[in-house]
Amino acid sequence: MVEPGWRALDIGAGTGVLSIPMSSLGCTVDALEPSRGMRAILDEKLSSLDVGSVTTLDMRWENFEATQERPFDLIVACNSLHLTRGGIMGGMKKVFSARPDFICLVTEINQDIFIDFKEVNSLQDSYTFLSIMTYRTDSSFHFDDMDEVADLGKFAGIPIHVEMVEGRPVQSDDTEVAVLWWERRG
Repeated sequence: MVEPGWRALDIGAGTGVLSIPMSSLGCTVDALEPSRGMRAILDEKLSSLDVGSVTTLDMRWENFEATQERPFDLIVACNSLHLTRGGIMGGMKKVFSARPDFICLVTEINQDIFIDFKEVNSLQDSYTFLSIMTYRTDSSFHFDDMDEVADLGKFAGIPIHVEMVEGRPVQSDDTEVAVLWWERRG
């Protein structure tokens, strides 16, 4: 579903699990990642793999301004919009308003938060809903330091449990995710 030459935006790019493969398919990727720890790992991977078509941006989705002068072919949000101030609904409203040709939402579905995908789809009237699939996957979160752990815990209003892995705090987890695709009409 991704084509060479596309301009893609990866919201909450993490360690590059989607940005790097999209780049290898010939896409130019803007990777939004506010976490210092995740961004450090992503930048390290980009350097070691000599990937030049991914630009990392130290920015939250709430602060990013998409422009129609340089529209995206694809916006992908992988396990990230629930961490935005507007949650999945506010985040997806902003994604739809950016008017990319395609949208891919990947989100956890086995957490305490119920997501009504029909309600998400109702936020727009310019897209055709293409598909939904579910998978089990790793969803570990890598932090730069314990201050970053505290910042996320404060923002999310929940305790964050970590273990030290190679000198960095890591919240290890696996989860079931839903992958949803939309295509803009006309």
